[in-house]
Amino acid sequence: MIVRVILLLALLGSAAVVLYGLFLDRTGQAIGLTVAGLIVLGVTAAVISVGLAMGGIGAGQEGRAIRGTAGAFLGGLFALGAAASLAGAFIYGYIKFYA
Repeated sequence: MIVRVILLLALLGSAAVVLYGLFLDRTGQAIGLTVAGLIVLGVTAAVISVGLAMGGIGAGQEGRAIRGTAGAFLGGLFALGAAASLAGAFIYGYIKFYA
């Protein structure tokens, strides 16, 4: 239970940092702040994705098809979000250091 709370706090906190870095911060540190937030967001989403996938597999093996399918679907969405966050972090990091 405590791990879920920590993951939720990391997810919400990093999303808040990314939104602040993208829309509110107008200093020179905005790109660095956004990159750090996107990395934490991507890693957190990847961990949640793996947990949901494992839960979906377990539910499917126990005969709970709807719960297994929903877990797999949500796990896939979190995996896509993790990939997008890490790709965005790479692109913004490239902009900061090479442009």
